[in-house]
Amino acid sequence: MTLDTQKLRAHFPMTSEWNYVNHATHGPFPTQTSEAISNLAHAWTSPADLDHDENDRTANAVRQMIARTINGKPENIAFTGSLAESMSLAAAGLDWKPGDNCVIPEHEFPSVVYPFLNLERRGVTVRFAPKDDAGFTSVDRIRETADERTRAIVVSHVEFMNGFRNDLAALTQLAHDLDAVLISDVTQSLGPCEIDVANSGVDVVGAHSYKWLMASYGVGVTYLSDRAIERVEPTYAGRLSVDLGFEDLSYQLNFRPGAARYQSGGLNWITLTGLRASLELITSMNPADIASHTVALTERLLDGVEARGYQISSSREAERRSAIVAFTTGNQEEDAALVSDLGAKKISVAHRGLGIRVSPYFYNTADDIDQLIAALPRRS
Repeated sequence: MTLDTQKLRAHFPMTSEWNYVNHATHGPFPTQTSEAISNLAHAWTSPADLDHDENDRTANAVRQMIARTINGKPENIAFTGSLAESMSLAAAGLDWKPGDNCVIPEHEFPSVVYPFLNLERRGVTVRFAPKDDAGFTSVDRIRETADERTRAIVVSHVEFMNGFRNDLAALTQLAHDLDAVLISDVTQSLGPCEIDVANSGVDVVGAHSYKWLMASYGVGVTYLSDRAIERVEPTYAGRLSVDLGFEDLSYQLNFRPGAARYQSGGLNWITLTGLRASLELITSMNPADIASHTVALTERLLDGVEARGYQISSSREAERRSAIVAFTTGNQEEDAALVSDLGAKKISVAHRGLGIRVSPYFYNTADDIDQLIAALPRRS
């Protein structure tokens, strides 16, 4: 099914001024998201008039929509404050023994790495799997880096620099063969790519909401499989972690069933309300349609920049593609200057280590891509 991009663009007034293809950095608010946040903020000027049950309805609605998006169960979804907190929840809760290790590909996003480096004081080693000869993450290289003491393999589903999409099913099988868990950052894929936690078997996925989910900072979402919930112990607790009312003073530390046990205190209702509104728009479309639309746009871009003499930093293999691509002049200073020049022309992209990163979404069009290509100086 073809997306109605003209109708979708009406949700994003900035498109009248900006060619915005930079969702891997920040996602803009759709109009209904901005309105939902504004309405709730205004309602809090009179707390006595608030319908506080709406908070629970919002949380349940978000869980339901995230679950549908990833083919998971809503009761296996918890909220955190950020991706780093989601990764830390999984890292700290596993039953590590001195001498254990986890395997992470080189050049991963820092918030994926630091929670596991923090385990070194518990005698856990982080092993970095080298890239393959083409510079991409390799299941074989991860397998060669792991051993019988590997307790977790940790990867981004879609890598932030060049959009390389990892095979979660293959990596999960590798992890399970080692009796380890597969933990994945899906920040750069939740929304623009298809994710199937049930059929891939992935143990933990986490994402924050200010990029492709278009809901600002302050809320991350975490999915834990039943297998993961058995293995990941809560490392902090609070009123929301236990199956008791907030006025119950018996202090029985009986953790809630499912992923609710990992939530300790009051949630960020402002951002959750925005996330609900954004998800209502995202889930009004078929995930496969969003994925095929963004890949078609990025393919058009790669063909265009290659024809103008730029080097492509992303994989061209279909099974490794995502909504993120990168290209380069071959010189970091020139790349940075070109990003600045594009910004002056109201074309928003990002400069990252592998060059110029472009990340369109469901409302972007072929005209957006063609305008970007036309703005690039030809290289000999």
